[in-house]
Amino acid sequence: MVDEGGRMLYLIFGTQHELGLEKMKDAMWKVDPSYGVRYRDPRDTQQQMLDLVFEPDTAPLRRILHDFISEAPDGRTIPELKRYALLETVYRPAQVIEAVRQLREAGAVTTEPRAINTKTRVSLAATPPTTRPSAEQGALW
Repeated sequence: MVDEGGRMLYLIFGTQHELGLEKMKDAMWKVDPSYGVRYRDPRDTQQQMLDLVFEPDTAPLRRILHDFISEAPDGRTIPELKRYALLETVYRPAQVIEAVRQLREAGAVTTEPRAINTKTRVSLAATPPTTRPSAEQGALW
């Protein structure tokens, strides 16, 4: 990115601590609550957009989690899903529970127990939905 004075701006983040990564992602999503990664060049005169998004687009996260769950015959725990989201995606661990809830409502996964907490195991549904919802319907994966 280039600032108004023509200076190059770089964002570099490095850590070996997962909490540091989580805090960085929290900051990124605070700046861009829609996607967590969209930043603009301040010299771009066409960047003026009015995004009124109150909920982030987590359809990609739902697809990613669904695929990750499908790799484990016994399913995955919520802590496993949160750690995977933290380390392998642009999403925050805090977004995992709602994504799992939406996958369950769509019939794509089951949770045991039904209440979603750190002891919950998420597995693929025995009978997956026959069709995937369209983008207009809020695609879940």
